[in-house]
Amino acid sequence: MTNDKVGALAEQIENSVNELAAETDAVRKSEVFRRWLDAMAQFSTYSFGNQMAISVQCPTASKVAGFQTWKRLGRHVKKGAKGIAILAPCLYSKKVEPENADSPTVKRLSGFKIAFVFDIAMTDGDALPTLNENSAGAGGEELLPRLEAAVQKLNVVLDYEEIRESGVEGYSTGGRIVIRQGLSVLAKCGVVIHEAAHEILHQHDNRAEANKKTKSQRELEAEATAYVVMRHFGIEHAASNYLATYNVDGEQLRNSLETISGAAKRLIAAIEGVNAEPDDSLGAVP
Repeated sequence: MTNDKVGALAEQIENSVNELAAETDAVRKSEVFRRWLDAMAQFSTYSFGNQMAISVQCPTASKVAGFQTWKRLGRHVKKGAKGIAILAPCLYSKKVEPENADSPTVKRLSGFKIAFVFDIAMTDGDALPTLNENSAGAGGEELLPRLEAAVQKLNVVLDYEEIRESGVEGYSTGGRIVIRQGLSVLAKCGVVIHEAAHEILHQHDNRAEANKKTKSQRELEAEATAYVVMRHFGIEHAASNYLATYNVDGEQLRNSLETISGAAKRLIAAIEGVNAEPDDSLGAVP
């Protein structure tokens, strides 16, 4: 594919993010923002840029794959279906020490190309019994112990205590999370993810950078991450009117979108016990 087509797709994604940031009506922004978060939840293995590309071109997409992948799954793309354009990395092999025949070979990025994926609604064929394999149950009973194990993987101590301060359901102290003991299992899931997001995004090595952000922006990032992770595991998370509640402006929102995607990807990977890397064909938008 030509560089012009790659550039056009990247520009389309960029324009869409800019339009979201330029919205002025708080309720409308919240609805659009929630759609972006849903895309992050549904397509967590994709790069941030390709999550946005899928959402822009096919807002109703629920599960996407390439032509050959659908074929291997016993399904075929319907005649005339229009694919969803994404950016895929072009990789080439190169020896670390070209003059040494025994030198190890590594993959290098030479650029990006257009690739196409198709939503399941664009296909016919065998049913996919594993579509809900990530479902953890509406009440969070299955998800909570997995969350607790994931927090351990992040080298963070998780304690349940009777927090005396009214209205505080949990807090993060940099290496330790405290959650209100009396919360329901479902509420604990949301608060654990929220505080774990603070640990990832706003503590330790990221603390100096996080201190440059307003408290509202930090809370937006943590709560949006909780929304994405809960939705990924099939659990409806109480969706606050994020932008109205936290009073975040368009530029702050724009700067937080990729941050939210990265934090959610890392937490989902920790819960599922996999590496938090984009899928094998979908690189970040240049």
